[in-house]
Amino acid sequence: MTADVVRGRYRPVPWAAFAWMAAALVYLVSPLDLIPDFLMVIGLVDDVFIVGWLLTRVDHALDDYRRWKGWDDGPAAPESGA
Repeated sequence: MTADVVRGRYRPVPWAAFAWMAAALVYLVSPLDLIPDFLMVIGLVDDVFIVGWLLTRVDHALDDYRRWKGWDDGPAAPESGA
């Protein structure tokens, strides 16, 4: 998707998807967490849930792009090479 946007093949730019991806990355590397990481298992589990939720937001933001590419929204991945 990023390559299609940079090359100008896909418009409008899906800013929401880029914002959700950036938020997931920032939360993952940020020392500030909902539950501190020094609480080992619990601290890491909150990272998994928060980043997972953010990535579902990315997935929803890319629905229009998938339709533009002609990819089915079903569970099967699109075939490459076509």
